[in-house]
Amino acid sequence: MRQNLVKLGYLLGISLLLAGILYFFASNWQGFDRYTKIALSIAMMLLFYGSCFIGRMLLPHQAFLSHWLLVAGSISFGLSTALVGQIYNTHADAYWLFFIWFLPTVLFSLLTKYQPFYVLSFLLLQLTMYFYISPAAVFQRTENEEIFLYLTMAFVNALIFLFVKKQYVKSTIVMYAAFIVIHFIFLSISQPNYTVLSVSVLIAYIVLLIVSLFYFSKVQSHKGLLGISIVAAALLVVQQVLWYLFDNYSELTLFLVLGFVFLFVAASVWFINWLSHHTNAQQRSLRVIKQIIIIGITAIASILGSISIGGLVTLFSGEYSQNFMMLIGTAIMLSFFFIKAAIPTVKYTLFMTGFLISGVSAFFVYDALFFIYLALFVSLMWFAKQTSLRVAIYTLAQLLILIKLPTTYYEAIQFDYVLIVLILLNVIVYCLTASLSFKRSSLLLTFIFSLSLIGSVNSPTLNITYSILFFVFSTVFLFKSVRSGKKFEFTVSMVFWFIFLGTKYYDYLWDLLDKSFALLLLGALFVAFSYKFDSVEKQQPSFIDQHKKRIVFIIALQLVILGGLFMKNELLLQSGKEVKLELAPLDPRSLLQGDYVELNYEISEIELDDVKDGERIQLVLRKNEQGIFEYAEHYKTHDKWNSPYQAKKDDVLITGTYYSWGIQYGIEHYFIPEGTGRRVEQEAKHAKIKVGKNGDAILVEVTP
Repeated sequence: MRQNLVKLGYLLGISLLLAGILYFFASNWQGFDRYTKIALSIAMMLLFYGSCFIGRMLLPHQAFLSHWLLVAGSISFGLSTALVGQIYNTHADAYWLFFIWFLPTVLFSLLTKYQPFYVLSFLLLQLTMYFYISPAAVFQRTENEEIFLYLTMAFVNALIFLFVKKQYVKSTIVMYAAFIVIHFIFLSISQPNYTVLSVSVLIAYIVLLIVSLFYFSKVQSHKGLLGISIVAAALLVVQQVLWYLFDNYSELTLFLVLGFVFLFVAASVWFINWLSHHTNAQQRSLRVIKQIIIIGITAIASILGSISIGGLVTLFSGEYSQNFMMLIGTAIMLSFFFIKAAIPTVKYTLFMTGFLISGVSAFFVYDALFFIYLALFVSLMWFAKQTSLRVAIYTLAQLLILIKLPTTYYEAIQFDYVLIVLILLNVIVYCLTASLSFKRSSLLLTFIFSLSLIGSVNSPTLNITYSILFFVFSTVFLFKSVRSGKKFEFTVSMVFWFIFLGTKYYDYLWDLLDKSFALLLLGALFVAFSYKFDSVEKQQPSFIDQHKKRIVFIIALQLVILGGLFMKNELLLQSGKEVKLELAPLDPRSLLQGDYVELNYEISEIELDDVKDGERIQLVLRKNEQGIFEYAEHYKTHDKWNSPYQAKKDDVLITGTYYSWGIQYGIEHYFIPEGTGRRVEQEAKHAKIKVGKNGDAILVEVTP
């Protein structure tokens, strides 16, 4: 048990150190010049890799530590690659950044067969494809282009899924992730705009869902993949019906939707009965599959049913009466307790439909009536025999309170006050209840409300205070769950611990530099205490011993890649010709590289009738009387000039990619210290760039 706590300490320490380093580089602190930043990034990477081998020699009984340090080294390589973009102002979150990071990472994964490398490789491949399809730059693709590229991304994930499913690579996490990404892509692009392509995509996805539902329930029972397929099917049905309803809103449409709900619920009852007699699943798996189906069907039917019933009542009465709708919804909800037949899908659909109708209406009635409704709703916990229903009532009641009180009594009751009360309530329930379901739900709500509390305040002092409290609470709970061997508690607290670490990156109330120093200090303390309480045990085998030379080769390859990137940009910076351009900026934050302004140049807004989208062109820039370089009405594409061109002394040829909406030169992002974006937006009027002999450009600085 002690060694498990030590392992957790090492893991949290390494994670904090990596986060601290990321925050530090993202802050773009101006205390270092670019050469120092380059040296620091390489030193950081070598420190992790060096610690990996040193740790293997000094702590041979802790093989996991060397493995994690190797993963940390791979992550630090990605941070170093991102730093190249920050130093030389290349594209923010460019797909090539993640692709370069992906290549050595996938080599590590194939060599070591270590799960974190598989997961990291999968994530980097997804980011590569996503940012290629939807770049962070001002970029526009046609709808058909996007659909085609997303279909390609889905196909790649299908190959990954099959590859892992066939056990060529053993990674359950990657298998589930690839399957989820496939469904997410199809749900995103299955839009009912009735073009040939969109209809074809929708039909293809419906076929995929049918095959998945049949295969994972009948041919090869798999409750996890079947559950994902059922949830995806539920989301597709809701999505398509809602789109149809909003586009064709009428009495007939509402009746059709209501009729669809009845047929849908009836079909689900038949499907559950059929599944019970025709599936190859074991009884335990079958129960889980049934529960997933019931939840999915209930979600679909209750959402569509509440919308159609509410719409019909409004159309027939001529107005939306909150009191009447709350009465109808309450009656439908209470019918759950008077139906004796054991048909869970029907009963839960009625309950949730009634709650959605009455709960929404309750927000608009008199306060006294709302509290009467809330008391009635909570009292149903004592009449409900099903634990799942009691947990649902317990959770939904808190949701009602969280929405109603701050919006109605906003002058007296702040949102964060309500969150604090609910957090305390759930902590008490978790400590006092013996019900496992209530323990788990109250724990989840505690973490969700606690994380929401941090983001709900605008005061830096309160933000820091709540952040410290959350960090201490989640960390202590992590160690406690490891010590007690509670897997659910450990998983939940670990997930929210890392979510907290990630969300702090986009928390603007606390400077990145301050957060960086705090995280680095905490990381060092975690590692130090873990080392102090570590005890020597029997040496554990490690893939590092077997593949040391190959690992060193991959590390050397990473150094060569970084050296090449630095050298390429540095040569252009040193030898390029300086050009001053007109610009207009914007201000977001990069995933890895920190704050930047997005630049739009005067020479970007040039229309060329005889050039196609995506073609590479070279424009001639010529200095005007004010010293600003402008487009000289000459350009070259496919080695042909648009008109006879006679070069002048100060002419500069710049290379870009033409699109009908503008030209991209690769100098559209300028990385800045945190918190200076607004000032740069207001003051910056020009940009200084260096242009090489081949036309490639690099952004040096922006000036007033």
